[in-house]
Amino acid sequence: MLCPSLASGSGGCLPDLLLAAGIYYDALRMDLDLLKTFVAVAEAHSFSRAAEILHWTQPTLSRQIARLEAELGTKLFERYGRHVECTMAGQVLLPLAQAIVARTEEAIGLVKEMAGAGTSTVRFGAVGNVFAMLLTPILVAFLADHPEAKVELVEKDDTQLEEAVVSGELDCAVMTPWGSNRAATHYLLTEEIVLLVPPDHRLAKEKAVPLSSLAGESILLPRATMNAGNIVADTLRRAGLKPRLSYRANYPELTKALVRRGLGVAPVPQMLAANASQEGLVAVPFQERLSRDLVLVYPRDRPLSSAARLLMQHIKMGVSGRGGRGSPPSGQLPRE
Repeated sequence: MLCPSLASGSGGCLPDLLLAAGIYYDALRMDLDLLKTFVAVAEAHSFSRAAEILHWTQPTLSRQIARLEAELGTKLFERYGRHVECTMAGQVLLPLAQAIVARTEEAIGLVKEMAGAGTSTVRFGAVGNVFAMLLTPILVAFLADHPEAKVELVEKDDTQLEEAVVSGELDCAVMTPWGSNRAATHYLLTEEIVLLVPPDHRLAKEKAVPLSSLAGESILLPRATMNAGNIVADTLRRAGLKPRLSYRANYPELTKALVRRGLGVAPVPQMLAANASQEGLVAVPFQERLSRDLVLVYPRDRPLSSAARLLMQHIKMGVSGRGGRGSPPSGQLPRE
């Protein structure tokens, strides 16, 4: 039988949470496979797709869901042809079931790791350009020092990275923070944001430009899931400017191509402007301080494997050893 307390990340007891949600604890004394089946159907919104994911036949999966609904005494899904959605009861159960499944698998993995019988796989995420321009040599060095470890690299936008760490999809990640503290963080560096313009632009020959110079310009920023762009947009609004956002492009090379073609100017982190002159662009600093932090994020309430902890330590040392570690913004200390 599954121990529901595994889903508690801060010393709390899951039965209490279930009672508070109006679901009796006794109703969840069931095989873990039932919860895995429920989670698979809920996330896939399809019985047939969930059966494929679990490598089961659809009748077997349907029987599992029927058994779970019978034990709970309520329907968990509304069926709309081949598409399914959680009922109200299903919506209450889903995050708790996801936590139980995830924590159980983590517990099994940690015990196996301690016994020397498990694989040391770390699920690590970052934005693509941070992987390419900052983390690649650090990861190569880590794998050379720890050949027994496996690192699964997952590329996501900043807001998606934080959500993936909180949900347990990722063990840790490097991201730009902005206005959220759902995960624990360790400060890595502060990086200047500069303005990319074409060589014939009116600002190209300036040593530094004020934010006010962007008034009336078409500004190229990434989607709102990328926090460096959110920092720029927020800074402009605080300065009383209403940015004219012409394009939203997450892919840095597309942004640079649009700037070269004169379709806008782009505030970008310094690492994306390192080869600006070779790419037919000019990188101009701002007169006002405009920067973004990079932090290492990890779960507040979930134990990490020794491999994940080793990778995090390697990243901290690797960033510091590059000589590229900046200082936290004024009034802020490195966060642990």
